[in-house]
Amino acid sequence: MSCYRTFLAAYRNGRLSDTLTRELITDDMRAAEGEDLYIHVTLLGEEEECQDESFSDEEVTLEAEQPSFATKTDDYLVREHHHRYTESHLHSGTEHHLDTKQNVGSEQHMDPKQHIDPKQQAETWAGAGVQQQQQTGVLHQAQQHGEPFYHVCKSLTGDSGSFNSTNYPDNYPDDHDCKYEINVTPPKVIKLTFTDFDVEKNYDFVYVYDGSTTNSTFEIAKLTGTEIPGPVTSTGSSMTVRLLTDDGKNRKGFLANYEALDNVCESITADSGSFSSPNYPNYYPHDHDCRYEISVTPPKVITLTFTDFVVENDYDFVYVYDGNTTDSTFQIAKLTGTTIPDPVTSTGSFMTVQLVTDAADTAIGFQAIFVAEDKVFSECAIGEYRCADGVTCIDAWKRCDGNNDCRDNSDEDESHCACQDIPSSLKMCRGLEYNKMTLPNPLNYTETTVAQVEKFLEFSDLRNLTESGCHPRVRDIVCATIVPRCESSPNPRQQLPCRSWCEEVKSSCEEEDSWSAFPSCEIFPYTNCNNVVTSMTADGVECYDGNGVNYRGDEAKGPVAGVTCERWDSDTYYKETYPWANLVDNKCRNPDGDPNGPWCYTSIGFQICDIIPCNGIGCKDPGKPQFGKRSPVLKFYHPGRDKITYLCNVGYKFKDDSPPNKAKCVYNNDTGEAEWETEKPDCEVDQKVKLQKDLLSANVYNKATSPTTSLVIKAYVVNVVRLDEKAEKIVTAFKAEYVSLLFTLSADTGYSGGFPKTDVKINHTGEVTWPVELLTTTTCTLDPFLFPQDNMTCAVCWRAGVQYTINCSNSSTHTHKDSNFLTCQNNETDIVAGEWSGTTILSAINNTACLTMRLKRDPTYHYSTTISPCLILIILMIITFIMPIDKGDRIGFGVTVLLSMVVSLVVVTSFLPVSSTLPFIAMLIIVCMALMALFMLTTLFIIIIHDKKGPVPKWVRTVFLKHVARALLMGDLTKKLKSEEASAFTVSKNLDDVKNEVKATIIGLNGSALDELKANVKELSGSIDGLASGGEEEEEVAEYALLAKVLDRLSLVLYIIAILVAIPCTLHIGRPKIKVN
Repeated sequence: MSCYRTFLAAYRNGRLSDTLTRELITDDMRAAEGEDLYIHVTLLGEEEECQDESFSDEEVTLEAEQPSFATKTDDYLVREHHHRYTESHLHSGTEHHLDTKQNVGSEQHMDPKQHIDPKQQAETWAGAGVQQQQQTGVLHQAQQHGEPFYHVCKSLTGDSGSFNSTNYPDNYPDDHDCKYEINVTPPKVIKLTFTDFDVEKNYDFVYVYDGSTTNSTFEIAKLTGTEIPGPVTSTGSSMTVRLLTDDGKNRKGFLANYEALDNVCESITADSGSFSSPNYPNYYPHDHDCRYEISVTPPKVITLTFTDFVVENDYDFVYVYDGNTTDSTFQIAKLTGTTIPDPVTSTGSFMTVQLVTDAADTAIGFQAIFVAEDKVFSECAIGEYRCADGVTCIDAWKRCDGNNDCRDNSDEDESHCACQDIPSSLKMCRGLEYNKMTLPNPLNYTETTVAQVEKFLEFSDLRNLTESGCHPRVRDIVCATIVPRCESSPNPRQQLPCRSWCEEVKSSCEEEDSWSAFPSCEIFPYTNCNNVVTSMTADGVECYDGNGVNYRGDEAKGPVAGVTCERWDSDTYYKETYPWANLVDNKCRNPDGDPNGPWCYTSIGFQICDIIPCNGIGCKDPGKPQFGKRSPVLKFYHPGRDKITYLCNVGYKFKDDSPPNKAKCVYNNDTGEAEWETEKPDCEVDQKVKLQKDLLSANVYNKATSPTTSLVIKAYVVNVVRLDEKAEKIVTAFKAEYVSLLFTLSADTGYSGGFPKTDVKINHTGEVTWPVELLTTTTCTLDPFLFPQDNMTCAVCWRAGVQYTINCSNSSTHTHKDSNFLTCQNNETDIVAGEWSGTTILSAINNTACLTMRLKRDPTYHYSTTISPCLILIILMIITFIMPIDKGDRIGFGVTVLLSMVVSLVVVTSFLPVSSTLPFIAMLIIVCMALMALFMLTTLFIIIIHDKKGPVPKWVRTVFLKHVARALLMGDLTKKLKSEEASAFTVSKNLDDVKNEVKATIIGLNGSALDELKANVKELSGSIDGLASGGEEEEEVAEYALLAKVLDRLSLVLYIIAILVAIPCTLHIGRPKIKVN
């Protein structure tokens, strides 16, 4: 390993430390380039001998920030030749310079960021007695630990020369990074040519930079591999070449030449003149690249005319640029060959002509004249947009497409590309799939407002075209042309109609007189364009309009053979001829406008795809015949073109009187519809084939075993003998027909148990028919909740062994003289049994067949005899609250009603079997009985209150006699009480007046008369007190009586409300909850 690589690897791996010593010993002190150096290196206690060719007798000391390579000048010595060793940050390109010019033996440290002038450095070294050459290098340290360093392998300053990679032609070193700086006399440019090139591909690289830099921004070439690259030319007088290798395989590197070239052949400043290629009329040089810069008096433009033109065709070129530039964006002509080109005109007062030749054949070149002329504004054609320079015309669809197509970038100007609302005044374009537009349109680049568009000469013809109805989307494409769609996100973008859309509408409308006003479809783009969504039929099936040129669906299969379409890129003819037709993958398309619609190529050839025309008239799929099939199976059959063929399955044949097995879709002029010219034929069993192959074959038939494990059943209910719902059983008489049924696994023909005797029929097909009649009992599932509108399900089932399957009979293949049998096609019939009625259904699943009867009760009888008495009793309970409190036997009447309800409950439950579910009417009766009992107790309490004496409390008088009475429409009963109090007060006042009069009379009396009077007054006073006391008692009795009336009325109202609420609550709460497993 070389010392350089050892040192670099140790530095990358962090193995260098402050104690590192590196000693370079040379055989002599000569500074001979290429002299071998033998170096003894000690790295963290490891010693090894190494050899390096890149050092000479110049000594430098390295001082590092992190990690520290050396702390003293005597830590190690580096003997270096003229090369400058550099360690740079590869990613950022930033360099920090370290001073390496310290005197030997000095311990002084310099600022690592200080850059020492080379001249000052040489003087410093000279003063120390050490010989320093002018090109003594500076070591650069990277900002990050572990980054490699590169050095300038060579600095070249002549106008021509050569150089090579390190060690060339031997292999270059590992982990090598150095650069070659080339500078020539300004303003010449540098042309670099590699004569040999061999580096490890994709691991070692040669970078070429434009200028004295290694910044990736100025990289003009990145080279690797063994192929010799082409010449590389700079734009200025300096160039940098950098070789970067890894620690893998090494190769010999490269050998390169460079030369300085004049970049500008001629600079002309005049309003007219001429110029020619170098050496004209002799041959121009090989590998030549020069420019002719022409400028005239502004604001004139330059018209360039070639009088002679001969350059090597397709190898040498003359480029003409609009302006003082060679940027390809401004290229207005690329010329080659021997044909004299047409004149070329600039848009401004500058023009550049560039001649580029190769190293092969040459020619006489060209001679050209130019003249300054006044600018003439271009008249752009329909489908073009004129740039702001007034001269350049570009395709209209390139305006506002995100790319600068005008050299002045005016086609992408935001003010011109801004989206606008489509005005409602443009009535014919209302209801489009978009609501933003941008102008001008491709019809006229000068029309920037809708008002100008409506004044367009052909506008009336375009409006007539929208009303013609020649195509379902003709209005949409006309509007999409005159007010192009504009998408504002992320930037304003114009979207003209797609060309395929235009081609499709054209095929339907080009016969219209107004179609001539519509532009050619060639002006429309086929990428980044406006298109309509795929059309759908009323049933939601994908379809195409017109001839389907604009079809964009995903159908990709040929319908005849059902094979997948081939990819369009398997044959490039159609993709190259019709690049606008969206020929993607293997999807069905119609690039050539075939009138039959979209098509594709398959492995068996050309096929029309099975896609429905949106407004087309055609035949529907007739379906396959029973026991047969049809071909082809399509979504849509075109009248006059498509045919269908019917085939019977193996073992079946067409009936003798069946229609032909082929039919054609035809158009019916009378109905205006398409239909099949013949009916669909019928297939029947080929009895002879079936008997020979299926039953009588020696490989199939064996009398000792069962010939089939498939059983076919058809059955029906003859009569319901008895319906005992208490026992949840139904006894039925039924008749069942077992076809090909084997009742024992041994197929014992002598078996006779369990079934009545009957005739067994076997026909020539081998089919065995065995009718069975029997009486059976089954258990029914009754749902009594909605009694008497309840229902129940009764099933009679037959089960065969697990190795058998039972299917319901097919009436077309298993016939019987009794037409009541239920079959697969007719598996349901009505049944009536007394108050029960419903349906009987035949079903067969796996090895079980069932006759299921679903019955529903006729509720009329039970509503009349069972339910209505309960309702009447509930209403009669109201009479309890209407009867006067002090008259009649309220309690006796209520108890009688309550007992009657108990009897009704017993009657209802007697009709139904014992079950975990009570009928709704039974639960309602129980609830009503509870309410009756509750309000009977309330009535008893009211009767007790009615007979109570004395006044009621004041709050009772306020709440019940005043407010509750008002709410019950009884009025304010307290007013009557106030009237009675006033009367008592008057009586009391009159008594006081009498007493006062008696006292005045007494004053005038004496003796016995006075005693007699006192006795009479005392007696009278006692009578008055008794009278007053009697009045108060009557008042107290009246208050409780009034309270009893109020409570009685309140009970009546609450009873009615409770009954009404109980009905829905009982229905909701009492309904059985269904658990779903």
